[in-house]
Amino acid sequence: MHRLPEHQHRGLPFQKSVKPLRLLQNGTEPANSNEIWLLTLSDLLMLLMIFFVFLLAAPLVQADKPVSSPSAALPVERTTTVAAGPAVSRAPDLQDKQAVAKLEDDLHTLLGKREDPQGVTVERRSQFIVITFPEQILFDSGQAQMKTVAGPTLEKVAAFIINHPELSIEVQGHTDDQPIRSQRYPSNWELSADRATSVAKTLVELGANPEQVATKGFGEYHPIAPNVSDADRLKNRRVEIQFSFLQS
Repeated sequence: MHRLPEHQHRGLPFQKSVKPLRLLQNGTEPANSNEIWLLTLSDLLMLLMIFFVFLLAAPLVQADKPVSSPSAALPVERTTTVAAGPAVSRAPDLQDKQAVAKLEDDLHTLLGKREDPQGVTVERRSQFIVITFPEQILFDSGQAQMKTVAGPTLEKVAAFIINHPELSIEVQGHTDDQPIRSQRYPSNWELSADRATSVAKTLVELGANPEQVATKGFGEYHPIAPNVSDADRLKNRRVEIQFSFLQS
């Protein structure tokens, strides 16, 4: 074998052989390939852990920030709201109670007695004062044409209404439970409404302000006595004039 001279051998640089990171031709792999795979896997796991830390920390950071709304920069207008229920359903105060009591006394004075010999009565029902006219004073059975005998009493009532424009008057017609069968009145509703209208029209003709007067027909559905005898049915056949104060 031919050998280089010693001086030439010393002048050559030292070359270190580098093994490639691939399988050798004989099918074997380098000795440090497992270590490189582990390093790559650990880097991947570290990145995943950092990602999850940021993912969990993001809601906490946003929760600490003040929430701003579009209306936050607008000036606040202070308003006062007063809740008012229906005037009819409110409980009357002391002044109202005194006014109702005086109204009751005035109507008793108007009729002369607490119970008229003809059966006309005055009574208080809550904040209402009610004058009750039995059927036989005003109408014949099954009819709505006024009798003349009730004229003087209705004249007094009309004059009272004229002198008290602050009052509201409701005329209510009532019957017993006996069915009525006639061409004019197919049911007690029509009869009771027609009777109430007749009384209201008489009051207006005597001078009462029609703006103060209203009518209702209740038929047999508001009895004051059980419909089990003729005497009780007679009590239920009536016309009531209800007085109350106009709500301001």
